[in-house]
Amino acid sequence: MLDHPEIKRLARVADWLARCGWAEANAGNMSVRVSFEQVPTLYAPCEEYPLRHPFPTLNGTHYLVTATKCRARDVLQAPEAAIGFFEVIRNGAAVSCRWGAGPPTSEFPAHLSIHAMCLESRPEMRAILHTHPPHLIAMSHLEDFRDGDPLNKALRMMHPEVGIRVPGGISSMPYRIPGSMELGQVTRDALVDRNLALWPMHGVVSLAPDLEQALDQIEIVEKAAQLYLLALSTGRKPTGLSDEQIRASREYWGIRDDAG
Repeated sequence: MLDHPEIKRLARVADWLARCGWAEANAGNMSVRVSFEQVPTLYAPCEEYPLRHPFPTLNGTHYLVTATKCRARDVLQAPEAAIGFFEVIRNGAAVSCRWGAGPPTSEFPAHLSIHAMCLESRPEMRAILHTHPPHLIAMSHLEDFRDGDPLNKALRMMHPEVGIRVPGGISSMPYRIPGSMELGQVTRDALVDRNLALWPMHGVVSLAPDLEQALDQIEIVEKAAQLYLLALSTGRKPTGLSDEQIRASREYWGIRDDAG
């Protein structure tokens, strides 16, 4: 089954997260919305899992999802023990595992909240990646960066790629309990017009057409956060790129001012 392209992509991304140290123990999770036509060979009746909150608009949709308690470092070697292929059934009240491992990650309800929004208004967005990049999490512990505006300003001034490749920036929000429906709902709202959301003191969620692009976005902002904290460690506040330099770089690459 590892020959399937979507499974291979998920396994590669999981392996990279483990190598980066962004997925300690069983931390982090991923899901990809796929059509049945993409994965017909995986389809077989299997165990059902009820959802704490129904998602009727997702009934009949299919997802590749990391299983609960799976370790990112193990996915590449044994994908069938770490990934499940799930169908939303019973008018959105449950999921059925058609192949691989279950139950899905405990944060799957948060993923489904985001997928429901995407089906309605951003159908090209199929992949959700949640992981724990340490420098971004560290910045969320600093009072100055609890709000998204100063956080995005700090990240953009540290590297021009942030303003170019993550033009909408990263959305931040108050702390929510991991795995809760409230976390899913506020994350869904935060990603209506952005591709990245910071869960303070916890991690990051990235939304993209595929998992590799979702990882790209996190890598870029995490590098900027690392550079910012490295500069602070010298005892001096970084000067960074000027507003004019950031604006000129974005204009050169055709990024509109209203992109964030």
